[in-house]
Amino acid sequence: MLDATRAPMAAMTMVGGDHFFLDRWVRYYGDQLGRENLYVFSHGGDPRHHDIAEGCNIIYLPFDPTRYCFNQRRWQMLSRVTTGLTHFYNWVLVGDVDEIVAVDPAAADGLLDYLGRFDPKSTPEVITPFAIEMVHNPTLEPDPITPARNILDVRRIFRLNANYAKPCLTRRKIDIVPGGHFANFPKLHLDPHLYLFHLRFIDYDMTEQRLALRREQRTIQSGELGSTERTTTGWDTAWATYSSLSKETPLREDVEFTAFREEMVAGWRPKKKVYWAPGGARPKGVYRLPERFRTLF
Repeated sequence: MLDATRAPMAAMTMVGGDHFFLDRWVRYYGDQLGRENLYVFSHGGDPRHHDIAEGCNIIYLPFDPTRYCFNQRRWQMLSRVTTGLTHFYNWVLVGDVDEIVAVDPAAADGLLDYLGRFDPKSTPEVITPFAIEMVHNPTLEPDPITPARNILDVRRIFRLNANYAKPCLTRRKIDIVPGGHFANFPKLHLDPHLYLFHLRFIDYDMTEQRLALRREQRTIQSGELGSTERTTTGWDTAWATYSSLSKETPLREDVEFTAFREEMVAGWRPKKKVYWAPGGARPKGVYRLPERFRTLF
């Protein structure tokens, strides 16, 4: 049911460093969509980005050491490029490099198989996948992540976090807030079979190192906490959040969460006047993905 005048789907991200996540992002979406349909903005033109993303559309962005209004500028650009690509693709997916959107293996064989099933008369214009924020518990999941193994083969513990149910799949003009959490489209299609896997907490050691770098970058951008007027952000508190979550035991194996999905839909509301966001917040507890998900990536 896809428009034959457009290619099926593109995926786009922007990256600075983050070689592990870029490698997994390219491998996953390359297999799903073909590398020629992947768009990678390389902040600073890291040579390893070119090696990892060979065959993709790699776009150089000059490095800005001041990081002035960095996230705002980044998402303004990504919003506009996403909108432009909808003239040539049925679907455009945009998101951070540590995010993977996948379809439940019980529902379809892959993204294109699933998205191609929509009836043209009822196809949503913007799709929001359900959010799965992975959380590594090193005691319960001691095996390392290796190049030869899928991430979900060794990591399947997660928490619910409505902030990562992002409106990241679009076939129309769109304006997305910094971080990609909300968009200016007033209708919510919280898809029953698509999941956004947020991977920033996927490994204890990797998380510790990466969050230390993010805190350093935040200090360069906005100054030291306590010595400036800047407010505390999620990057400032992320390590404390993860440290607590990494010790929790899964309550059960589940991926349905009917009541939480209903809460997200019922709480759909305007955000910052022109944007829209789901309800639901971040319930306490962690869970475990069913076995069938281990084959995804």
